[in-house]
Amino acid sequence: MVLSPEVLFYLRVADSATLLILLLTSLLLKRPTEQTPTSDQHSEITSVVQAVHVPRKQLIVLLLSLLALTAFLEGSVTVASAVFKNVFEPTLPGWKGNALYSIALLVAFAGLAILGLVKEARGVPIWQSKLLKLFIFVALVFDALLAVLIPLVPIWKRPRVPENPDSVPPVGIAPAVHFGLTVFRVLVLLILFPALFFPRTVYKPIDRNESAPQTEESSLLIPAAVAATAPTASKTKYGTFDGASTPLPSSTPIPTPAAGGSSTPAINLPVRTAPTWYENGVRLMRLVPYLWPYQSFGLQLLALVCLLILAVGRVVNAAIPFQLSAVLDALAREGASRTVLPPLMWYIGLRFFGAPGGLDAIRGLLWAPVIQFSNRSLSQLAFDHLLSLSLAWHTRRKTGEILSILDRGAAIKRIFELLIFNLVPTVADTVVAVWIFFWYFGPTLSVFITVTMVMYVSLSAMLTAQMTKLSRGMVGVDVATRGIHTDSLLNYETVKYFNGEAHEGARYREALGRYQESEIRVMASLNIMSLSQNLLLSVGLLVGSLLVVFDAAHQDEIMKRYVVFITYLAQLYGPLNTLAFLYSSINQSLIDTERLLDLLDEPSEVQDKPDAKELVVTDGIIEFDNVTFSYDGRSTALKGVSFTVPKGGSLALVGESGSGKSTILKLLYRFYDLAPSDGAIRIDGQDIRDVTQTSLRRAIGIVPQDCVLFNNTIGYNIGYGKFGSSTEEIENAARAAQIHERILSFPDGYETAVGERGVRLSGGEKQRVAIARTILKAPAIILLDEATSALDTSTERDIQKAVQNLTEGRSSVSIAHRLSTISKSDLILVFYQGEIVESGTQRELIERGGRFATMWADQMSSMGESRATPEPASQDDSVASGSSL
Repeated sequence: MVLSPEVLFYLRVADSATLLILLLTSLLLKRPTEQTPTSDQHSEITSVVQAVHVPRKQLIVLLLSLLALTAFLEGSVTVASAVFKNVFEPTLPGWKGNALYSIALLVAFAGLAILGLVKEARGVPIWQSKLLKLFIFVALVFDALLAVLIPLVPIWKRPRVPENPDSVPPVGIAPAVHFGLTVFRVLVLLILFPALFFPRTVYKPIDRNESAPQTEESSLLIPAAVAATAPTASKTKYGTFDGASTPLPSSTPIPTPAAGGSSTPAINLPVRTAPTWYENGVRLMRLVPYLWPYQSFGLQLLALVCLLILAVGRVVNAAIPFQLSAVLDALAREGASRTVLPPLMWYIGLRFFGAPGGLDAIRGLLWAPVIQFSNRSLSQLAFDHLLSLSLAWHTRRKTGEILSILDRGAAIKRIFELLIFNLVPTVADTVVAVWIFFWYFGPTLSVFITVTMVMYVSLSAMLTAQMTKLSRGMVGVDVATRGIHTDSLLNYETVKYFNGEAHEGARYREALGRYQESEIRVMASLNIMSLSQNLLLSVGLLVGSLLVVFDAAHQDEIMKRYVVFITYLAQLYGPLNTLAFLYSSINQSLIDTERLLDLLDEPSEVQDKPDAKELVVTDGIIEFDNVTFSYDGRSTALKGVSFTVPKGGSLALVGESGSGKSTILKLLYRFYDLAPSDGAIRIDGQDIRDVTQTSLRRAIGIVPQDCVLFNNTIGYNIGYGKFGSSTEEIENAARAAQIHERILSFPDGYETAVGERGVRLSGGEKQRVAIARTILKAPAIILLDEATSALDTSTERDIQKAVQNLTEGRSSVSIAHRLSTISKSDLILVFYQGEIVESGTQRELIERGGRFATMWADQMSSMGESRATPEPASQDDSVASGSSL
């Protein structure tokens, strides 16, 4: 049985037209109308889980891509037959139908896959639509008919000429390939059809706070009234943009324990407000001075040479296809062995310089010093800014999160490199390629290629926007995960003390699982975007090839024109792929750098005034004048505190924990600034808000209660009190702090490493190193915060003498919980809830029988000592208290 070729032609036209109409109809598919769920009010059974039908998205997209691939291969066979065997008759129905059918089928299946991904990103459930099922059913019916009819229609031979019956040979294996691809397409459709009708069934627990679980299918059907009553998400954000600067939050929310007392805590993920491209651009422009070597003429010259090489590379890329055409012309002429060598050598030379190892390698070598300058400048900028931030900020931040932000923030330099060396040349290559298409192939092909480019860029931008949201969430989870990791390592001893290994492992495992879930979504989104882009480019390649073949089917130069077309199309698709990659990469780099920009925008709460002067200390008189202070603006840490420490006077602060004692030292050291209406702190009559922080802290030495040492040698930590100090000065300070002999007992002496935060030393040894550091500094004012709290009784007696020698002739303020250590203080202030409630010498306060006397009696009783009145302490009548007592 033999059928007319027109049968196949009209069947394919009908198939193509029907599929394209259904595809265009799918563009109008919107979100389903919301319906109010009904419930059986008489039912006494409460469901704990609900069956949810989830479409097999990955399988559907994969099968649609295979179908599009079969159409592309069919069209490629047609093009190959025309180009390499010169067999093409567009006037015959069989050829024409096959060419148009391949294009339409590729557009239909590729377009459906891309449309489905775009619609899904916008919340439209296209995979569940009846229209999609009808589309696949129609495709299955038509392809099944074609598979049956193709062997019966003799379309693969030109009509034989009666005078010369052997003039036209058969095409070869092309009919078998077309038939095989049709059968394969039928098999794929047979798999795809049930995949649409039988989605996966997932059982999910019902949230008691919601009417139904928020799934891919049911979330689109929840009515607005029900959604309005559902619990809203937390409004807590990692950071929001307000004006020109955006404060960086100190840390992510503290994980809360999971329900049921599980050791695995639930992680509260921060929600970010995405900045616009313009906002990011404005913020990035402030970093240009740190990226461009303004002060180095040599580096600027190197950068200009790199830009020149970039321009030369664009010319080389444009010349390669034409030089290849010249090689083909030389090969087609007689005596090709003599004429082909010059154009061939030119072609090889252009290929060498146009390859990644050519001009790009030379440019990369010259650009390396410039990139090093950028790395150095940005790293130093971030480091200096971190150190300039106030103590208030540092007490709120998490070390692990900051390290993660700095690590990811290194992508800033990559943004500028992408813009200069990738985006600009890519746009230039694209413009040149389109112009050459217009000049060499005419307006029809140029318009089609331009439309394909616009569709490609639009699709990439649309899918990248969706991927950017996922990437921003992934970065937030990554920062939180690293914070948990670092926090556990910094608190290693506490973990051991409380057998917290399993708990910390669970915390990290939970956070790591969340991160990997986010990472998988980002990777899937990236691969789906690549698949969609490839489908669209395949459509452009097939249609463009057929247009070239139609235009040159009867010309002797069809091979030459097609080779030039393929070469230039490859050079055009290269920039297109680069544009999509650049858009994605720049978006990802912006996401990575957002938090570093937030960090750099974080203002220091304590700043020197423009006209700040150096502090001049003559007598060291300290004065607090009606000081009121609050850390958070809600609870008050100090209330109207006033006192004066005269020249060489010693002041002791006592009271319960949280009564405001440490706040006095922090304010004096200017870790926080007072508001103008909250009183004043003066040293020798100079308001410390009017002097530079450097000069203020140069005049004050402090021995903190928690002595933190650098992970370096003992000698380095003592010498930190006076940079550039000699070995003799360091040893003298150690002797005064009663630790010199102990240091010499170590095998490495002063070169002994103290470990992270000084963990290799005992508490008393760390405190004596801190005292030696302050002795070496020799400041005018001394602050002691429980300076002897970690010392044994024997060492305390020795160190008390060292402290007395240190404070001799210097004004000093000390905090003590062991009241026996302040017996010789000139004045003692007793704090309670941020106020001075008692003041006087030790004897006066004990005799008064107030709060201090009670504290003294409790300590003496706990120590098993008598409550005898201590020996009279030396007093200085010049010590005056401005308190109301």
